[in-house]
Amino acid sequence: MTTYSKQALVEQWQTLHNNHENYENYALIIKLVAVSMTIFSFALSITTIVTLLLLAVLWLQEGIWKTFQKRTENAIIAIENMLDLNENDQTSKSTSDCATPYLVYKQWQANRSGTTALITEYVSNSLKPTVLYPYFPLILVVVIF
Repeated sequence: MTTYSKQALVEQWQTLHNNHENYENYALIIKLVAVSMTIFSFALSITTIVTLLLLAVLWLQEGIWKTFQKRTENAIIAIENMLDLNENDQTSKSTSDCATPYLVYKQWQANRSGTTALITEYVSNSLKPTVLYPYFPLILVVVIF
């Protein structure tokens, strides 16, 4: 791997890593909005069904956000694999065999599933414990009170 392409991969890794960390901050903001919305729904006597629907929307939105974050993570891992492969086996690969940096969106497009699989992926990410919290407890509070 040439020094230029290795540097380009490292820069791409740094950018994606910073974005991956920022996505976590935004997911936390979605959670805080859900908690605040639940408190305001009690204070303003908003009906249970409306509150539950709003919580469901925020919950699924975070699942979609986490899916996007997971794709960024997959791109980071692919870059790390390219860097590791070229560090460990630098002499056996020619420059033309190395993956070209800056192809994140092309890779995402090539790996994108159909609509049903995409919705399944969103729901699956919504059911992870780190996403499920605080929505499930908030839903219980809304239903019980």
